[in-house]
Amino acid sequence: MPGTGDSAKGRIEDVAALRAAVAEVGRDLKLLSSRVAELSAAAEAIAADADGGPGSRTAPRQPQAQKASRSRMEQMTVTVRPLPELAMAAMAETSLRGLPGVNQVVSVERFEDWARFTLEVVKGTDLITEMRAALPVAFKSEQADSGEISLVLKWAWGTSQ
Repeated sequence: MPGTGDSAKGRIEDVAALRAAVAEVGRDLKLLSSRVAELSAAAEAIAADADGGPGSRTAPRQPQAQKASRSRMEQMTVTVRPLPELAMAAMAETSLRGLPGVNQVVSVERFEDWARFTLEVVKGTDLITEMRAALPVAFKSEQADSGEISLVLKWAWGTSQ
């Protein structure tokens, strides 16, 4: 039957492509899992320091941004999309909270597949550079104005827009 060999060859190529994609997603999930574990450990350490918990012999240390006076602070709005799952929004928030230039997350608004974070940051902070180092996902950034940034996350498994 003509074309049968081509059809079988196409299916074999499709299966090989799917296997490669599954392997890539597996690697990405391991990296993401590792990053989440690191962030969780950092959050626990910060909480223990703040509470004066076990092993905390010194006064709780404040992040550099918290030491800065309010006059050196400004508010920034960061819009992050797509965030099709709640866990992805939590990862983004945790990453933003841990940035050196961020004093605090003032508010979080979650919408269908995106979120808006209002941050209090030290004036002059290069949030894009800090986020590139902290977020476990590649992204494209757009700065609307000096107080607003939009991030389009590039999820490895094809949900980016």
